[in-house]
Amino acid sequence: MNGSVDTQDLPALLDYLNRSRGFDFTGYKLTSLTRRILKRMNAVSIERFSDYIDYLEVHPDEFPLLFNTILINVTAFFRDPEAWECLNAEILPRMLARKDSEDQIRVWVAGCSSGEEAYTVAMALAEILGEETLRTRVKIYATDLDDEALVLARQAIYDAKAVRNVPEALLAKYFDSSNGSFSFNKDLRRSIIFGRHDLVQDAPISRIDLLTCRNTLMYFNAETQARILNHFHFALNNDGILFLGKSEMLVTHSNLFVAIDLKRRVFTKVARAGMRDRLIHMAQNGNEEGVSQSITLTQTRDTVRDAAFEVSPIAQIVVDPGGLLAIANQHARKLFRLTPKDMGRLLQDLEVSYRPVELRTPIEQAYAERKTIYLNSVEWPNGGEMRF
Repeated sequence: MNGSVDTQDLPALLDYLNRSRGFDFTGYKLTSLTRRILKRMNAVSIERFSDYIDYLEVHPDEFPLLFNTILINVTAFFRDPEAWECLNAEILPRMLARKDSEDQIRVWVAGCSSGEEAYTVAMALAEILGEETLRTRVKIYATDLDDEALVLARQAIYDAKAVRNVPEALLAKYFDSSNGSFSFNKDLRRSIIFGRHDLVQDAPISRIDLLTCRNTLMYFNAETQARILNHFHFALNNDGILFLGKSEMLVTHSNLFVAIDLKRRVFTKVARAGMRDRLIHMAQNGNEEGVSQSITLTQTRDTVRDAAFEVSPIAQIVVDPGGLLAIANQHARKLFRLTPKDMGRLLQDLEVSYRPVELRTPIEQAYAERKTIYLNSVEWPNGGEMRF
């Protein structure tokens, strides 16, 4: 391919991938996304994105190769051993100690790829709880966008190279060896539910005690990262643990999570009012927890109510007891140019709280008296009516 690439038709390609295969890559970092697509185009000697669309229509077997190149399924058992030592010795025992003996333990492995991370979590918990308790009390939801990777994960068969980081004692205890292949224990495998899930578009799984997402966020742009982190915040219980990869930081999202061990990328959720969590989730998604096959979608009355709030013709915002912007519905976000990054910020720091000036006193009154106030004929560049 030549040195300069015309990216004019890239949006058309991304739209085609979304419509034809359900993969929405618009939240990925554009430079790295373009580079990976060009790698596949180069492999089939195509220079223009528009021509690559034509090629995909004629050669459907190219889709898996393209998606594997974009998604980069890089994972390993006990990846970053030092971080796992910290998790096993300190974090998990502390987390489990807060549970009653009959409480269920829910884990979400987001971006599980071919399953190594999920089985690592299973081994770590089995070592603390025992295998029988793992089978009866633990559910591990392992999700990924890549269907081919999920097939490999469900098979749970790995070669010697893949299990090289598994301590010998754990390898002998939790794997069956045959002809150079290693199969994860079938009984414990039943505690792990694999399913396809899009971190950007799909509703998060809820009531999670431990959420691992290792070196996945770094592939998304800042706005999409913020959206995913809001989903993670909603997913976790108030004392839930978030375990990230060493390439990821949460410095700009300290209002959602606080570091337990920053070096090892272990965080805990900053608890907020339950209603605020639900409303933030609704603003970004509008759906309840979903798990299909492995993860099935359940619609409830809350979803209907939330959807009505979201599409209301009246601009509405919700402020939590701490003065933080909990939610703004679709009309309010457009009217006041609010973005996902504004959710969770202090209302007083946002333009809507002090411009135009006639909004300031009613906002303070609504917040102080906890009652609805209607304002009509408020002058605003984009026009509109809002309710507090």
